Amino acid sequence: MGIPHFVDFGKNMQLSSDGKAYLVAHGATRAWVNENWISGDQIYLARVLPSVRNINDRSKYEFFSGYSASGEAAWARDFAMMKPLIEWNDHTGQVTITYDAPLKRYLMCATHGPWPAPGSNDTYILVSDRITGPWKLVTYMRAFGEEGYFVNIPSKFISNDGYTAWLCYSEPEPKTQPTRPAGGRYGLCLQEIKLLTPEGTPTVP
Repeated sequence: MGIPHFVDFGKNMQLSSDGKAYLVAHGATRAWVNENWISGDQIYLARVLPSVRNINDRSKYEFFSGYSASGEAAWARDFAMMKPLIEWNDHTGQVTITYDAPLKRYLMCATHGPWPAPGSNDTYILVSDRITGPWKLVTYMRAFGEEGYFVNIPSKFISNDGYTAWLCYSEPEPKTQPTRPAGGRYGLCLQEIKLLTPEGTPTVP
C-alpha cells in the first residue's frame, strides 16, 4: 500500500458511518513493475477503529478482501488476503477519497504518472455510493496540471448542495505558461469544479 491517505469524512471523521478511519492507497502486484509514489496497478482500502493504540498496531487493521457470495464487502485482518478495490494496470497511482455528504457519494481522485522518467500526470475522478464500490468514472484528465499530484477534494469546501467543490493539488515548477489549467504552481493549487451531466445540469451517476 503506497502513500496511504485517510478518507476525508469531514471534521473529526463526523461522517464516518461506522466510526472507523479508512485509508486508501495504490500498489502493484506484477513483479516487474516499479511501483512508486505516482504509478501502480491497483487501489487498496484498509480501515481501523481510531485510537492512539490502534493506529499504531497493524493487527487492529482490516483490509478490503473482495465481496461475499451475496455481494457484500468482505474484510480480513490478514494482509495477505487483501484484494484490490480497483485494478487498472499502469493507470493507478496516488489516490484520495472524500465523502460528499449532500450527495451521499464518495469521490475518488487518482493520479498516474510515468516511471522512471518524469513527465505529465493523468488524473481521473470516480464516484460511488459505497466506499467499497463499485466505482464509476466521472472524468479522465490527461496531463492535468501538467504534472499535478496529491489531487484531493477537501470536504470542508464542498457546497451545501454537493455539486460544487474545490480540487486541491500541487505540481512541480511548470514547464509551460500558462499551465493547464491556468493557476498551476509548485504550491497549493485550487480549482473550482462542478459535477454536471453532458447537458450541463448538476448530477452524479
